[in-house]
Amino acid sequence: MAEEPWATGQSKADDLRIKLVTFGPGEDIPSWWGHGGIIVEDVGKRRARIYNFGLYSFDKGMLTKFAMGRLIFSVGDFSVPGYLYYYQQLDRDVRIQTLHIPPEKKLQMAQLLAMNVLPQNREYLYHHYYDNCSTRLRDIINAAVDGALYKATDKPARMTLRGHTKRYTGHCFPMELLLMFLMGDEIDKPIKQWDEMFLPDELEKYVGELMIPDTNDTMRPLVSDRYIFYKSDQNPVYDEIPVHWPLAVLSGLVIGFLAITIVFWLRSSLSSWARVMYGIYLTMIGIVLGIPGLFLAVVSSFTDHSVTYYNENLIFVNPLTFIFIMVGVAIARNKNRGWIWLDRLWVIHIILLTITIALKVIPAFDQDNFLVIAFVVPIFILNMYAVKLIPKTKKVQYTY
Repeated sequence: MAEEPWATGQSKADDLRIKLVTFGPGEDIPSWWGHGGIIVEDVGKRRARIYNFGLYSFDKGMLTKFAMGRLIFSVGDFSVPGYLYYYQQLDRDVRIQTLHIPPEKKLQMAQLLAMNVLPQNREYLYHHYYDNCSTRLRDIINAAVDGALYKATDKPARMTLRGHTKRYTGHCFPMELLLMFLMGDEIDKPIKQWDEMFLPDELEKYVGELMIPDTNDTMRPLVSDRYIFYKSDQNPVYDEIPVHWPLAVLSGLVIGFLAITIVFWLRSSLSSWARVMYGIYLTMIGIVLGIPGLFLAVVSSFTDHSVTYYNENLIFVNPLTFIFIMVGVAIARNKNRGWIWLDRLWVIHIILLTITIALKVIPAFDQDNFLVIAFVVPIFILNMYAVKLIPKTKKVQYTY
């Protein structure tokens, strides 16, 4: 395809229009955070392209790169009508703001965007919070207004990165809980409004509020016009941090009482079916808690996922929790070593959890992992109680 006129010097600065496009969250997990792009339009030459910094490849190495924290994103440009209608078909909000910046700055921005899509420039190392499709747009707009966006947002943010993450994942409690488990205290540090613009919605908000100097030294809005191209029927994102710890406690109680129910069945019937069911239950504990614990131990030790470093959750849910899978299998097969390790494992986990909670009095242990603790406390306590209910004679004859 031929180069765009603003890239080849054919565009007149006065003919250019620059627009920030914000796409609302979608249904699949990668799109929960929303998306953004910049439209460059030459009204004289009737050309327009939208620039997107959120492209990535679903190739064979994609999952490995993601797990290692080395996922490569790239920049692309697309036809404007087709791109906007594509997001409309996905039932995602499409909101557009026209940026009123000096003509020479519009030309510089358009040329910079055109340079970004060149093969030698288009790729960058993605970071969800610090370098993504929204922060790249933020930086380009900030350069076009001579740093005014940064100056205006060099103020304390209303919440941490964890708070914003909870807002955008709060509609799906299991995913919210998983992400709160996997991410350490890096996302609990105080941030500036500037940092909040890793979210396209926040970028849209702060750009819409920005006032910049005019030619006569008066202040005027950066956004000269805004309109909604498409309004989605999807539920809006939480404005505030959702309060889900009661749900975490309730979920933990349900899982914990399930262990007690199975053990009472085992005590009363000495049935092999009850023993197998208890083994399956313990295996599921190992899968639900142990696999995330093992994954966190790996990514926090051997990858570039900085948000997983120094994670307090690893104290009480870790690769040891993964052993419940083997213990569950052994108990289902009525192996004595399964019964022996069962009691030890729960004692170890209760001790580690107690240590974690006690360490909270030390300022260095300030990770906001209350949601995770609220979930695992009833599971650990009720399972420890269930173990005490199991008959002391492990080697019993079970009947069908």
